[in-house]
Amino acid sequence: MKQTFFFDIGGVLIDIHPKRTLQYLSDCTDVSVEEVRKRFPIEAHDKYEKGLLSDHDWFLAVKESLPQPCCLKESDFRRAWKLLLGKEKGTVKILKYLKDNFSIWLLSNTNSMHIREEIDKRYAFPHLVDGAVYSFDVGLRKPDKEIYLTATHLANSRPENSIFIDDMESNVLAAIEVGFTGIHFKSFQQLEQDLEKLGLIKKENII
Repeated sequence: MKQTFFFDIGGVLIDIHPKRTLQYLSDCTDVSVEEVRKRFPIEAHDKYEKGLLSDHDWFLAVKESLPQPCCLKESDFRRAWKLLLGKEKGTVKILKYLKDNFSIWLLSNTNSMHIREEIDKRYAFPHLVDGAVYSFDVGLRKPDKEIYLTATHLANSRPENSIFIDDMESNVLAAIEVGFTGIHFKSFQQLEQDLEKLGLIKKENII
């Protein structure tokens, strides 16, 4: 069976900038950046990334988490939320190289607004892969072990034939526990080295 790679998105294939989002929300509401950060509705965010909240519901959850009365407009919130996403990383060069010999999939905790309105339109990598497993589509988030098994099922693969790359160690460890080969992403150079040690690439061929 052909080996399958599963790439995380944020921090692996693109830069992410939470400080930009927090700063924009602060500027729009006159609430300090630290206060916005402390009040971030984590439970609602988890639900949003599982597809249990609409984009509008997510906006309301953030607005209601801030000191009241809150003047945050939905248009300003959407702008702040999109500012989280930065430039495509050099890691995409490795993905391009691998796709000639392996099945390549995305496996990401993410949300409909980022995917449909930004990632699918702004970046090259979504158009280079064989498929994608998004948390909001399958109702599961990493490091829930079930999402990795769901991913292998959708990709017609098996855990023992799967390599998972993520910048969060807890997500990698969960994948390893269900049988994946896991790589904790820290840098382009480190990923090159780890893949070369596994005999999956030759660094001199990455352009």
